[in-house]
Amino acid sequence: MALHSTSPGSLYLLQGKPNPNGAPDAALYLLAGDATAGPITEIILAPGVQASPSLLPLDRPVRIKLLHFNDFHSHVSSFTAQGDVPVFSRVASWLHGTRARYADDPQVVVLASSGGDESGGAIFDALLGTTPGSYQVHAGYRLYSEVGVDVGVLGNHDLDRGFALLAHAIRQDVRFPVLAANVTGSRELAACCFPAAIFVVRGVRVGFIGLVTPAQIRPVPNSQRRVTDPVEAALNLIPVVRPLCDVLIILSHLGYSLNQHSAAVRMAGDVELARSLPAGAVHLIVGAHTHNVLNEGGLSAGNIVNGIPIVQAGKFGQFVGEVDITVREMAVVTHARLTPTIDLPIDEAFEREHVQPLIARVRPYRERTIGRVADDPDLSTDAVRNGFAAGESAFANFIADALASQAQAHGYLVDFAMIDASSVGCGLPLGRQLTFGDWFEVMPFADTLCLIRLSGRELRTLLQDNTRRLDRPGQPHTERGFLHFSQQVRYAIRLGAAASSAQVEDICVNGEPIEDDLERIFVVATSSFVRGPVGGWEAHARMQLGQTLFDLQQLPQEYTALFVRDLLVEYITAHGGVLAEGGAKRDGRLRVSLR
Repeated sequence: MALHSTSPGSLYLLQGKPNPNGAPDAALYLLAGDATAGPITEIILAPGVQASPSLLPLDRPVRIKLLHFNDFHSHVSSFTAQGDVPVFSRVASWLHGTRARYADDPQVVVLASSGGDESGGAIFDALLGTTPGSYQVHAGYRLYSEVGVDVGVLGNHDLDRGFALLAHAIRQDVRFPVLAANVTGSRELAACCFPAAIFVVRGVRVGFIGLVTPAQIRPVPNSQRRVTDPVEAALNLIPVVRPLCDVLIILSHLGYSLNQHSAAVRMAGDVELARSLPAGAVHLIVGAHTHNVLNEGGLSAGNIVNGIPIVQAGKFGQFVGEVDITVREMAVVTHARLTPTIDLPIDEAFEREHVQPLIARVRPYRERTIGRVADDPDLSTDAVRNGFAAGESAFANFIADALASQAQAHGYLVDFAMIDASSVGCGLPLGRQLTFGDWFEVMPFADTLCLIRLSGRELRTLLQDNTRRLDRPGQPHTERGFLHFSQQVRYAIRLGAAASSAQVEDICVNGEPIEDDLERIFVVATSSFVRGPVGGWEAHARMQLGQTLFDLQQLPQEYTALFVRDLLVEYITAHGGVLAEGGAKRDGRLRVSLR
């Protein structure tokens, strides 16, 4: 569908094509244009399009039954040592079964939505490629289209591989409207992604607005592509969209609230969004991003903010959600709940016809051997989970050294590299052959190489900050973002009696004491997600413990298009695996003492 250009403050209302596998007898309208430049004051009807009038009050109530899930991160099937475990085929049985149950009921409309982050986390991402030319298939979008999803919203991880590849995936594999009202500056996405959509079914007009978190979006150098303030975009849209709808729903990939730390939330979460909206502006916020399990046993009063219910269904397909909105004189949410996916039967036909062909396509990637793994306990999953932040680690040394080497090999003049536990998902099969699938589990996300610049003085402060993030003897582990460095950096930590008295000592970079290079600017290779999951601990440390922490985000950063996982696979392949000869060993670069 070609996008008509509009002047600021205007949107086009276009006739859309609903998913043929979705809600039957639904008409679809799309609002196209830029919703970020300011308040929308005009809706321009495309040729042949007429806005549907409200038929409320209805003679008999109609129930909109919205089925929702979010944050699958490509986990459409789970691969275990015991074999493949179907995941999305259980969602298919739930959706198909619900639609069949109400197929002959004229008072019930079943719609299905997805909450974003459809990629970024499982081996099916390998089928996406890195450019439109290397693209094969988007497993999530393909399956959602086949199962009958009616509408979706972008998530931040859907943008990980860039706007051009995402737009290509939508064109190739999506048969439902994808929404993102606060994304601007991308001609590729503007042609296939819309601020809002309106379904007319059984005489009821159901509108959706999509919002994406600005958090964890890598900036594109010299580009106008931006993810803007979601509250502003919503307030720009709602005054003109609301009169076109009997029911208005926000599909939000913002996260639950600014107080959530399971994922970074910027500008506003769903709670702050709800508080910012006029009373009665929307009927429901369907959330995502922070992986919250909300309303498992029914709609909680704590999840109704400013009169607006907020729902969310966890992550990775562990739960599916159902919300009932009853419409007669007006619309009101009358029921909400979650169902554990594991309790659902498998749709065997859907699994055979749609999921298994994708598994067959991804199997060669999973099974490709890239080297051997040393028989070193430091490389095990137990070590990653229990001791990765307790001191020097052979696995951390290997990853940091490999990242520094690969950055230099690709032309970046870095001085050293650093990583934390957010770079590592699990350990390795000790003493065995290493497959690409094994390494994908270690690095499941599409993190890219990021270059950070800091002075020697700032490095000294960063290392002192690092002493507070180390797991101390007898202290329960929680993720604090302890950093490991490549071999160019050597130092010692004296623990002292408490974390507040820990001290960093004997810092050397390339054999030179840091005191001789305090004004020198170092270039550091790291992951674009470094210290991403530590917001909860940092907030606790600042507010409850009164600690002053070093904020990496304050430093100049340059994001590259190189994926950390791909760089590490190159290095592993060139060095025959994860072996001591390639750097998988302790060499005394970090020494920890009690006093």
